[in-house]
Amino acid sequence: MSFTVPKIAAIAPTWLALSELKPLDPADVHLWLVNIESGTESLPLLEQTLSPDEQVRAAKFRQTGDRARFIIGRGILRHLLSRYTGLAPSAICFSYNSYGKPALKSPSNATPPLQFNLSHSGGLALYGFTQEHLIGVDLEQHRPLDVLALARSVFSESERAVLNPLPPAEQLTQFLQLWTCKEAYVKATGQGLSGLEQVEMAIAPNGSIRVPAFTNATNASPSDSCWQIQPVSLGNHFSGAFAVHKQAFNLYCYRLYSVQDLV
Repeated sequence: MSFTVPKIAAIAPTWLALSELKPLDPADVHLWLVNIESGTESLPLLEQTLSPDEQVRAAKFRQTGDRARFIIGRGILRHLLSRYTGLAPSAICFSYNSYGKPALKSPSNATPPLQFNLSHSGGLALYGFTQEHLIGVDLEQHRPLDVLALARSVFSESERAVLNPLPPAEQLTQFLQLWTCKEAYVKATGQGLSGLEQVEMAIAPNGSIRVPAFTNATNASPSDSCWQIQPVSLGNHFSGAFAVHKQAFNLYCYRLYSVQDLV
C-alpha cells in the first residue's frame, strides 16, 4: 500500500492596491506586503515618526542597512496603524510583553482593540491586522540551508516525516512553509522564538495546518481549535504565513511597491 505524504498548501493572494483599502471590520484579516527597500528616500521622514525608545534601538544597529530596514519597517507600521486608528503616526504608542511583542496602547474607550504583527526578510515586510483577534505573521527569504539537520533541532518527528521523502528543492520550500507557520503561531500567542520547539503542527491530507490539542506549548491558547494557520504564496524566493485566533474570517491582501505612496 502506497502512502502519500501531505504537502503544505499555500494560498495565492489576490493583491489589492492602497487605493482599494477597505475598513477593517471585526470579521476581517488584513495582510500587507511591502517593499521596504523602496523606503530609502523616505527614511528621514519615517525616522521622525519613531518614539525615543525606537530611535535608541535603531542606533544600536552596527550595519547601516540593518538600521535603515528597522526604521523603515517601524515607520511603515506606524503609517499603517495611522490608517486604521486615525492617529498621527508619531502619536502611536506601543507596549511590549516579556518576549518583546509589541501591542498598541489604545485609548481606554477604543473597542474592539486593534491587533497587529509584522515580519521582514530580504527587503520585504509582511504586516497583519485584525480588530480584536490575536494575529501573528512570519516572512522568510529562501536561502541555502541544511534543511534536515535544522529540522532535527527544531521540528518534531511527525513534522520531519513530511520533509524526509521530498527532493532537496521541495524540502527547503516545505521546511520554510512549516517554519513560518510555527513562528506566526508563537508570535500570535506572544511566546517569542522560545516557543517554537514546544509547538507541533499537524498537516492534514489536504495540506492545511492546525495546532493539535496535544501541543506541548505551555503558553498555548486553551482554545487551539479556533486557530487558523495559513501559509501564503509570495513567489519563488519567499515563504510566509499568518496565524489568527478566529475560525472564519474575510481575508484582504494589500501590496505596496513604493513606500512613498503610503507616507
